[in-house]
Amino acid sequence: MQHCCVADRGPPMQRQEQRQIRGLSLSLQMRLALDVLHMGTGRLRRRIRLELARNPALTCSDPDLLPQAEDARAALIAQIGLLRLTVEQRRFARELVHCLDDRGLLADPLAEIAAWLGTTHDMLNDLLPHLHQLEPPGVFARDIAECFRLQLRAKNRLDPWMDRLLDRLDLVAANDLSAIAAFLGTDHEDSREMVADIRDLSLAPVLGSAEPEGPPPELELTAEGVLRLGTTLKLVQHDGGENAEARISAQNLAAAVEGRAASLLRIGTAMVELQLPWLLGGGACRPLTMTALGAQLGMSKSTISRAVAGVAMRTPNGIVHLRDLLKTPVSPQNPDLDREAVAKTLRNIMDNWPAAPRMTDALLVKELAARGIRISRRTVAKYRLELGSTDPLISGFLRDSGPARRPD
Repeated sequence: MQHCCVADRGPPMQRQEQRQIRGLSLSLQMRLALDVLHMGTGRLRRRIRLELARNPALTCSDPDLLPQAEDARAALIAQIGLLRLTVEQRRFARELVHCLDDRGLLADPLAEIAAWLGTTHDMLNDLLPHLHQLEPPGVFARDIAECFRLQLRAKNRLDPWMDRLLDRLDLVAANDLSAIAAFLGTDHEDSREMVADIRDLSLAPVLGSAEPEGPPPELELTAEGVLRLGTTLKLVQHDGGENAEARISAQNLAAAVEGRAASLLRIGTAMVELQLPWLLGGGACRPLTMTALGAQLGMSKSTISRAVAGVAMRTPNGIVHLRDLLKTPVSPQNPDLDREAVAKTLRNIMDNWPAAPRMTDALLVKELAARGIRISRRTVAKYRLELGSTDPLISGFLRDSGPARRPD
C-alpha cells in the first residue's frame, strides 16, 4: 500500500505549489534564525521591541521591551501625529520609534532597519528630516555627530567651524585645543568655547543627561564556574486573533531567539572552559582564536565573530564581553602567549636592564628566549617602539626628533 502525506494530495500542479511554499517558508525561517544569531544584544532588543509593537501574536518576558502607554517613545509617537506626513510615512515613522536605542538614536544601519519595516533605504532617508524636527533635539540621529548637529542647530550654534569640528570629535574628546585650533584655523579661545558648547550637549536625547546603562548581560558565570543564561529574551507566541501571518511570524521569531540563546550558551561554555581561571580572578587570559573556537564547535569563523559581537557575560569579577576572551597567540611557536603577555614581559626586561651591556634588539630576543618566548628581532623592535625604549641613545633621538610616529 502506498502512503502519502495529506498535504501532497491533489493535482500535480497543486502539490508542486505546496512544496514550493513549504520550501520558501523553511528558507525564510532559516534566514531569520541566522540573522538573529548574528545580532548583538542591543540590536536584537530593538528588533524585538519593534515586533512586539506591531505583532498582536507576540509577547515577551522582559517588561522593558513591551510598549508603555506613558514613556519617551509614546511621547514621540504623539508628536509624529502632528507632523504633515502621508499615511504611509506616518506608519513607518511610528514603527521607527521602536527601532531607536535607549539614547534615542538610530544605531543600526538604515538599510537593515528598512528591511525590518518592509520599506526602502531611500524612503526612510527622506522621512528622517521630518523626524529631526521632534523634541528633544537630537532624536532620530544616526550617530553622535549628527545628534550634536541637531542639538546645536536648535540652539542656533551650528556655524561652519562648529560643523567642521563635529567631524573630529576625537580632538574634542582629547581636549586638544592646539590641534583643534590648527584644524579649524581659529585661536585657542574660540576652540575652548566650541569644546565647551559640545560638552554641554546630551549624548542621550531621549534620556536627557542620564547615561544609558546599555543592554543587560545575556550570560552569567557563577562563583562555582557554572555558565548559564542571564537575562534571557523569552518570547511567547499567543493567539493573536485570526491573523495567521502574525502567528507564523511570532512563532518564527520566538524560535530564532531561542536558538540564538542556545548557541550563545554553547559558544560561551567553550570559552569559559579555557578562560575559567582568569574569569574567576586566578590566572591569565589564555590565547584563543575564532578559528580554533570555530573548529572546536563546528562553526565558521565569521559566525563566531558576529555571534559574540556586543554580547556580555556577568562574572564574579564584573562584566566581561565575549570578544575580550578571544586573543590571538603571538606566534605559532608560542601558542599559549598572547601579545599582551609578551609585551608585559618585554616591558619588565627593559625596565630592569643593567647599565651594561647596551640594550639591543638581539639581546632582548635572547632574554625573551630564555623565558620561553621566541619572537623575531623585527617583532621586538616593533614592541619597543610601542612601549617606549629605555635605551638612552634611542630615547635621546626620539626626544630631539619630536613625537615618534607609528609606521604605517
